[in-house]
Amino acid sequence: SKEPTEKAETPMCFSPHITVVEPKRTGDYVAEQVASGLAERAEDGDAKARKDAKELVSLLQPLMCSASQNRRASLPQPSALLTADNRDVDIASLRDAILAVARHATKVTEREGRLLEVAAPCYVLGDIHGNLSDLEFFARTLWPAGVDAAAGSFLFLGDFVDRGKDSVAVAGYVMAMKVLHPHKWRCIRGNHETREVNGNTHHYQDGSFLRQCGVLFGEADGARVWEAVNCYFDVLPLAAVLDRRIFCVHGGIPAALTAPGASLQAIRDVECPLRSAQYNRLVYDMLWSDPATPDQEQGGMEGGGFGLSPRGCACFGEEALQAFLARYRLQHVFRGHEAQKTGVGVSKANRLTTIFSTSKDHFQGDPAATCGCVLVEG
Repeated sequence: SKEPTEKAETPMCFSPHITVVEPKRTGDYVAEQVASGLAERAEDGDAKARKDAKELVSLLQPLMCSASQNRRASLPQPSALLTADNRDVDIASLRDAILAVARHATKVTEREGRLLEVAAPCYVLGDIHGNLSDLEFFARTLWPAGVDAAAGSFLFLGDFVDRGKDSVAVAGYVMAMKVLHPHKWRCIRGNHETREVNGNTHHYQDGSFLRQCGVLFGEADGARVWEAVNCYFDVLPLAAVLDRRIFCVHGGIPAALTAPGASLQAIRDVECPLRSAQYNRLVYDMLWSDPATPDQEQGGMEGGGFGLSPRGCACFGEEALQAFLARYRLQHVFRGHEAQKTGVGVSKANRLTTIFSTSKDHFQGDPAATCGCVLVEG
């Protein structure tokens, strides 16, 4: 029998501030942070990291406001960083802030492990894809008084960059929030959080994260920013178990986790950092796989309910999903990866939910397209 592992004693920690929230007559809320007079939490004690993250948020704030004004437009708008109203943004300061915060966010995230355990209540969001206007909408709607004042935590299912015009600003905001709120702001990796995808300027052209970095900061500095952010992506968790009953992943369930003798420990054992996901079949399937189409299901799925998706990657049918849930005593799977015109789609006997949190780019010109989010209350 194995000897019990001794856990290191955790020192008692306190929050350095108290968030006071007051309603305004307009219906909005105002939040003020009051010093508690207590020592900072050990895991949040890096004052330099918090200072850098706050500076980055302040640089991005005018862009968030600009994105809010453009949100009603059905077609994607030009990058908030490149519009005339924001030419006074100090690009050099923005570059330095992103480089610094990327390093801090990497250090914070690499301590989390590859498989998160997240408690309810929790808001789950899907693909953002460089859409600053919808991200600003969520900020204004879900955490109007700040992330600390929100009732639940936040879990993002990946694909922060590419397609949309503001991947740089979105990535910067996501990393800054991670540094400022490490225990309430969690992100897992999507297929666009890989160099093979977000560096594909030929396919995504002006929507490519790499190209947007180059346009904003110049070729040399743009490559530095792109690489620094990708180093953060390299350490992102690959999946999460929410409320002990919901498996959360970007793409889908991998066949390897339904094989005899398999366990979720296989996810925890994935190397960190992982620069390239395409050479790890377990990771590749979690980032890229899709649910089988109705036609595939009717035609019969081979290999325990797994097959090949129309995009040439793995797919999983209802049989595979039910077997996965039963094996790990789970009830549901949340995933992103596929555009949903209504923001959220439910399938596979109501055991699979696809969440898509950008209303632009995939549904150009369609004002009925919405961005989705799911609240798990516990």
